[in-house]
Amino acid sequence: MNLKELQAMIKEELDSYMNEAEVDVDVDADDVDAGAEGGDNSEDMLRQIYDMLKGKFEAEEGGEEEAEDMDEADMDEADMDEDVMDEAKKEEIDEAKDEDLEEGKKDEEDMKEEVSTEATHLQERLQKLANIIK
Repeated sequence: MNLKELQAMIKEELDSYMNEAEVDVDVDADDVDAGAEGGDNSEDMLRQIYDMLKGKFEAEEGGEEEAEDMDEADMDEADMDEDVMDEAKKEEIDEAKDEDLEEGKKDEEDMKEEVSTEATHLQERLQKLANIIK
C-alpha cells in the first residue's frame, strides 16, 4: 500500500463519517422552565424539601420508640413475620434473576446475529486500512 492509497482510504472514511446522520434537537423557549416563576426560589425549594424529609425522619424515630415499648412476645411475632417476608422476597428475587438471565441470553443471541455482519464489514475495512492480509 502506498501513500496515495492510504490517503484515499482516509478521505473515504472521513467522507462517510461526515455524511452520517446527526441528531438535531430543537428546543424552544417555551420548553425551558428555568426561572419562569419570577426569580431565584432555590432557597424556598430547599426549605420545602428539608421540611418534607424532616417530617419523615421524625416519624421513623417515633416508630423506634414504640418498638421499645413492645413486649417480648410481640417482638418474637414481629421477628417471625420479618423472616417470612424475607423468604418471600428472596424467592421473588431469585425468580426475577432467572427471568432476566433467560431474557439476557435471548438478547445476546439476537445481538450476535445483528452485529456479526456489521462487525465483519468494519473489521475488513480496518484490516484494509492497517494493511493486514489474511
